[in-house]
Formats: sequence, C-alpha cells, structure tokens
Amino acid sequence: MTRGEEPDRRTAAGGAVLRLGLNGATIPGADLETGIGAARAGGFAAYEPRVPALLDCERRGTRDRALARLEASGLSWLPLNALEEVFEMAPRALAAHAHEIFSLAARFSIPQVIVVPGRPGRAVALETARATLSALVGQARDHGVSLCYELIGFPSHAFASLSAAVDLTTGLGIPLVLDTFHLAVSRTVSEALCALDPRAIGLVHLSDALTGRGRVEALTDADRVLPGEGGLPVGGLLGAILTSGYRGPVSVEVFHPRYGATDASSVARDACRSARDALTIAWQRAAQGPMRNKEDS
Repeated sequence: MTRGEEPDRRTAAGGAVLRLGLNGATIPGADLETGIGAARAGGFAAYEPRVPALLDCERRGTRDRALARLEASGLSWLPLNALEEVFEMAPRALAAHAHEIFSLAARFSIPQVIVVPGRPGRAVALETARATLSALVGQARDHGVSLCYELIGFPSHAFASLSAAVDLTTGLGIPLVLDTFHLAVSRTVSEALCALDPRAIGLVHLSDALTGRGRVEALTDADRVLPGEGGLPVGGLLGAILTSGYRGPVSVEVFHPRYGATDASSVARDACRSARDALTIAWQRAAQGPMRNKEDS
C-alpha cells in the first residue's frame, strides 16, 4: 500500500459485503490502542476486543484516548469477547460477574457481549441452561447491550454441537457465534450450516489449525493458526455458512503462541490477507452450491 492509499476494508462478491474484523487474541501482546492501530493498518473494518485489554486500558486511564483512536481509524466494534463459563457459576456469582462484564461493555460503547458455555463437569439440563441465558438477556438489556452465544466444539464443554447450540438459543433472541475451528472440532457437516437461518448467526470466527498431531477432536486453542496455514477445511465450512445467506461480520481469531512474538501490525496484515484468501475460496464454494460444500468439508 503506497502512502495516501486507504486499504479496502470490505470483502464483496455479487453485491454482498462482509465486514472483516480482527480479534485481539490474534495479537496477544498488543494493548487496546495498539490493537486498534494494527487492525487499521492491516486493512480490517472492525476490532473484536477482549475483556483483559479493556480492563488494562481503564487501569491506565486511557479509555477516552482508545475510543478516540477507534473513531479516528474508521473501525467499528465487534462484540466483546467474552462472558465465560456461564453454566459453571452459581446464579448469584454469575449475576455479579455479568454485571461487571456488561458494565465494561457499556463504558466502551460496545453493543454486544459474547457468552461462552465453559466446562461445567456435569450434564446441564437444556431448560436450566435456557433459563440462565434468558436471565442474562434481561440483565444485559438493563446495561444497553445484547448477547451472542458461541458454540465451543470441545467435547468437555456444554452443548458442544451445532444442533445443541441451536436448540439452546432458539427463541431467546441470541444469535450464534460460529467458529470454523470449533465447527471442525465438533465435526459439523456442511449441510447443517447451509440449512441455518442466517438471522441465527451473529458473528463468524475464522481460524485454521495445525492438524499433524492426530485426530481433530484432540486439537487445542494453541494449535489455531491463520487461515491457509493449517489443515482444516476452512473454505468449505465458511462456504457453507455463506450458502445459508449469512452476510455478517467475520473476525480472525487465532491463539498459536508464535503470533505473540511478532509485530502486531505485521500479524494483522497477514491475518487480513489470509482472511480475504479464505473468503475468496468460500465464495466459490457458495456459488457451487451445497453439494460442493459437502464434498469439501
């Protein structure tokens, strides 16, 4: 990019525009302001903040400066990541923790918070979990924010399949966060993704993974790398999501430790480039229809 040029911050095909975002986990060494700057320099349209970075920003008294930098950059917020372990906490402790997270989001003018199920160590009844989420919806509304629910595909986590996550959230007004990594780990088939109501999806996390160590179910977050650097069927999974009609934001979220040892702006540029490449493949899969997605997933 030459001086004076602005990167194209949207990925389009057939008139449909996707908003690309960068998750703060992808650049773990960056504080909030640095992360926003790296996302802008990398060509992203949005930034997905994480709770520790916001708390650190407030401890240092730089919240107003960070918000001004976000506005000046032309970036928008993606949902705050995250309110975690919601099915592990006692109701009173969960309500107190949720108050802290929702208040934090409101102070930074972040409109949504991602809810993550965690590993309760016991079976959680569907109706109990739905009641927990319903209470959180009301509590979030009191703070002026709304919720998304992330499907975590690890077998030890609650509701670790797409069908279980859909059953859990249907009717509660909580869209899903679908992660290509967790879809692969949970062995989600493309037909199920193609058949989703796109309004049930609020955000897509984009990541690949190093797959040389055994079965996909044994993968961990530390195996997660940029799209195209691993062995997951990212193009097929993302293509199936696009086939459903989804045209919302896509955020790059990886955790491999090697990215923390690299300059944040450099990682962001690589992340944006790899995301665009993955989306190019995904649009091709979507154009070819569900059967091709099935073959490539």
